[in-house]
Amino acid sequence: MANYIHVPDEAPAVPKIDVTVDENDYRADALKLIKELRPNWKPSEVKIKFFTDGITNKLLGCYVGTVMQDVVLVRIYGNKTELLVDRENEVKSFRVLHEHRCAPRLYCTFNNGLCYEFLQGTALEPKHIRSPPVFRLIARQLAKYHAIHAHNGWVPKSDLWLKMGKYFALIPKYFEDPDQNNRLGTEVPSPQCLREELVWLQQSLSVLGSPVVLCHNDLLCKNIIFNEAAGSYTKVGLHYVLYLRASQVLSRCQHLQWTTGIELEQSDMTVQMLRFLAKILIYNKLNASDLSSYSQTILCFPFLQNILKIN
Repeated sequence: MANYIHVPDEAPAVPKIDVTVDENDYRADALKLIKELRPNWKPSEVKIKFFTDGITNKLLGCYVGTVMQDVVLVRIYGNKTELLVDRENEVKSFRVLHEHRCAPRLYCTFNNGLCYEFLQGTALEPKHIRSPPVFRLIARQLAKYHAIHAHNGWVPKSDLWLKMGKYFALIPKYFEDPDQNNRLGTEVPSPQCLREELVWLQQSLSVLGSPVVLCHNDLLCKNIIFNEAAGSYTKVGLHYVLYLRASQVLSRCQHLQWTTGIELEQSDMTVQMLRFLAKILIYNKLNASDLSSYSQTILCFPFLQNILKIN
């Protein structure tokens, strides 16, 4: 058993280009990448669109012509994001998921980022996800993720608690800025409190017997691209893809937390969530005994308890 994503030996290699893109003056460096990836494009004709939805990274779309048809996405890693994101694991995730038609093609990596395929479609909003036809397709795609088996009988090991431990090690003890330090002390639970909650969560989830499956772990709406013409969804934002135990249900709960929204009535949210979970059960071909894992997981999350009115 191992806690990393295994890529089959026969999977195509991803080239590494020795270029560092200046995030403040990116055009010249981006064109160096385009010269390698699209040598027939004239540099003077390359247009660059800056996408603004990223939180930790910067994303550029490079293309020629009047429409964004063949687009090379250039993602520049954010400052110190390597402390949170395993970049080697991210590349492996791209390769494995692309083979299963669950991710865009990865063109290359460079010193502080990577380039990958642009997917035609719409980045979803919460209003889209509440539509039954839409969440049915998302549920089917999630089930497809979780059904991706490790190569040649390789047995995956859950990485959840190891990753959580690493995140805890990054929690700051104080800030030099007085206002920030005051907020840290008054608005954020203490490290001891958080560790106690983590121990409780681990004890509660580890006994459920949930299988170790491949999980996206970052299912906010903008990371779901809908191609209406093809009637399909692809999930992007693969920084946190891991094999995790209990996350087969945790990832669905996370997605529901992102998508239910506060403006819906509680009864509407309850119906939405139960329908979504029902579709997951159908697509994963789970039996009645698996309902116990779902119900026990729900008990571990206050926001779900409130929505479903579980005491």
